[in-house]
Amino acid sequence: MKGNMKGMTYRELKEECGLSNRRIQQLDRDAQKVLGNALMMIDGCLRSKEECNMKVTTCIVYVTMAMEMLEKNFIVALSENLKKEELN
Repeated sequence: MKGNMKGMTYRELKEECGLSNRRIQQLDRDAQKVLGNALMMIDGCLRSKEECNMKVTTCIVYVTMAMEMLEKNFIVALSENLKKEELN
């Protein structure tokens, strides 16, 4: 799943992934926080006095970190619905 996270509809999250309305709302809030923090870090980087090469590299790192956090949060949400037998 790494790096290939596709967009999912609310219906898919409920029906295919078995997530509750409350869990979907929590995932959405968490995603907003992650993306908001990433934007603040990118903004700070772009305003810094670093060389241009370093700014681009640093921003890419921030985007990568944010995407990995979103994927991790999604995987955790899905794993909450799995039975213990399915985890092994």
